[in-house]
Amino acid sequence: MNSQHALKGTVVEAQRLHVTLFDLGNHDLVPADKVAQASTAAAAVSVPALDVVFEKSMSYAKGALVLCADDEANVAALRAFRQRLGEALADVGLKPSRTFTPHMTIAYARRKLEKHALEAPARWAAHSLVLIDSHVGEGVHEVLGRWPAEVAA
Repeated sequence: MNSQHALKGTVVEAQRLHVTLFDLGNHDLVPADKVAQASTAAAAVSVPALDVVFEKSMSYAKGALVLCADDEANVAALRAFRQRLGEALADVGLKPSRTFTPHMTIAYARRKLEKHALEAPARWAAHSLVLIDSHVGEGVHEVLGRWPAEVAA
């Protein structure tokens, strides 16, 4: 993984990189009513194309090595969109979490890594909102719905 930090672990595949905005709970099978509610909420918000900048890295829960941001300007648009989506989820009867730490898991490693600055900021462009059923521990992300970002005129 990285000789500078002597990390050994499993890198997340590029197609699985994402930023979780809300967690709908841990279920063996996601309830159809929750999928319908989340889909209704997602369809009700305008999805912007977002550029997110992560300038830090650190260990997170369950051995996750994540990219994160200390500079709020780097994640302000992401936070604003999450706020609108959370309101839409509440409007359809879901109770979204208020806590949010913008981060992207890039690997899983046993060794803990303290928060530190990256040599160069990592830029990530989000082009859609995706409802994912994450099969925890299996490395599978099943797409249940996708709402592309609106194209600027």
